[in-house]
Amino acid sequence: MTDFDIDIAARDGKMNTFIAHPDGEGPFPAVLMYMPSSGVREELCDMARQLAAYGYYVLLPNVYYRMVRVVDIDANRLFDDDYEPVKTFMNKLNNGYTNALSVSDTEAMITFIDSQPLIKKGKIGVVGYCMGGRLALAAIGAFPERIDAMVSMYGGKLHTDRPDSPHLAADRISGELYFGIAENDAYVPMEMNNRLRDHLDKIGVSYRMDIYPEAEHGFCFPKRYCYAPDADAKHRALMTDLFERRLK
Repeated sequence: MTDFDIDIAARDGKMNTFIAHPDGEGPFPAVLMYMPSSGVREELCDMARQLAAYGYYVLLPNVYYRMVRVVDIDANRLFDDDYEPVKTFMNKLNNGYTNALSVSDTEAMITFIDSQPLIKKGKIGVVGYCMGGRLALAAIGAFPERIDAMVSMYGGKLHTDRPDSPHLAADRISGELYFGIAENDAYVPMEMNNRLRDHLDKIGVSYRMDIYPEAEHGFCFPKRYCYAPDADAKHRALMTDLFERRLK
């Protein structure tokens, strides 16, 4: 396994990005991994390495690069009274990162991908957790000709009343979507997931939506209090199957 950090030239500056890929000449299909609100931390880098081990060139950008180069928030403390200033800062970062900014940054990553000889030409996959689920859906809606597989795990704000809601571009998608829903999610109401399901059924896009019983928001992260190993294993198996079918 090879991993390193690199700055990718984006419209608004240098986007520091963690990259992991298998050793060897490749080429490897590219997968963009979108971070949760709590930022790019070692736990997430390990998840990128694990995905890369299946034969992918994984890019994990710090999408907050316009404001901070590093943010590593302990999500286990978000409900602690003394952690409220950190939570407020995290929400400021999250709310300030619009879908339009994400689409611009995704375009920069695609440009980078196209310049790399180790990366297989053609279709790309995306996966996002928490806030990253929103970014992943926005990405495949903006670039349906390049992104052919999307995984959103307990993604928030996928279907809203805002004019930039990512569900509005879903009718452009020709690839395949997977949504993993935590049954007990303090951040993402089940009503939103139900509205999204109704919309996807109406437009006829190819998707699968699973509810993970008793799981909480963040259940894929090994260092979270709510980590659910069996649910994590299920999400990983379904994700790698999807990418295997659509990207290789």
